[in-house]
Amino acid sequence: MITFKTDICPKCGRRSKLMLSNNPLSGSTICFDCINSNLNFNNLEHAEFFCRTYNLPWHPDTWLSLVPQYQGDTWAEYTTLMLEDKVNHPNLAYTTSTHDLWTKTNKEWEKCRSFAEILNKLTPIKEGFIDRGRLKWGEQYTFEDLIKLDSIYSRTLRANNITNPMQKEAVKLLCKLQIEMDEAIRMKDAKAIKDFSTAWATYAKQANLDQMINESKTDDITTVAELYDYMEKQGFIMKFKDNIDRDEIDFAIKDIQDTNRRLIIESTGLQSLLEDMIRQKTKTAEEEHTAAITEKDKLQDLLDFQPDDGEIDTEDDTEATSLTFDTEPSDPALQIKRKEPS
Repeated sequence: MITFKTDICPKCGRRSKLMLSNNPLSGSTICFDCINSNLNFNNLEHAEFFCRTYNLPWHPDTWLSLVPQYQGDTWAEYTTLMLEDKVNHPNLAYTTSTHDLWTKTNKEWEKCRSFAEILNKLTPIKEGFIDRGRLKWGEQYTFEDLIKLDSIYSRTLRANNITNPMQKEAVKLLCKLQIEMDEAIRMKDAKAIKDFSTAWATYAKQANLDQMINESKTDDITTVAELYDYMEKQGFIMKFKDNIDRDEIDFAIKDIQDTNRRLIIESTGLQSLLEDMIRQKTKTAEEEHTAAITEKDKLQDLLDFQPDDGEIDTEDDTEATSLTFDTEPSDPALQIKRKEPS
């Protein structure tokens, strides 16, 4: 246990508890009252200067944890903690090279303290919001639920220009059902989800919400996605969409598609099945084509012909070979029809 000496302070001349000097370069010391009156315990630069002066290790987190409880007595409490630690007692090798680091740290700490004060002031506002919200929506809702209810309700009214009181009440019920549905989804309660969905659809119809949403839609382009959709429908093609593989991404996509195609076909046995189907289709097409260009009965008769079935009609070649270009054959089949000049 560290015991501080009580003696006459060389600075103020009063008898008080003196700070133990652990600085080998200066053996002088003063009382804690003088330290507290000359340094601000809320300022980290002053606290770091105090540690350097008395050769104490500087731990900002420890200092900040002591300030709320001890205030002006933080100097003595911090010194006690540091000197009671055998690692730090005596600590004659403590050095610092932080320079302006503590100035920045102190500014951040002041911001944190201001933020804490703002939160303390916001507490009554938050409580007032909860009281008002529960009067409007019901006692069963949390602060987060009330924020969501007000947000959905106000945005729905603005988006659809709802002024009818009955429609407003229907929208309020829809907002409540949305909260209950979210809770059912979180709890994975399938029956509750189904019941709330049915109720939601009923009240949406009563509020005529679908029609209002459709009426509120316009042909104006309000998002980049709608702009690109419109451009593509008008036939616009981006320069990078030329159906040509130009970079590693294009080749990678093509390789993935080819790999997936092979995996699907080969793993499911579709390759052989498709080949059989193609062969069967080709064979059928050839048979149909053959049947279309030939007379099946006549061809079969020729195949079945036997010489004993009868005499074959033959043509006498004598008359045909004796003809010249100036004579007409007696056989009408060999006569050439001439066109008389008109």
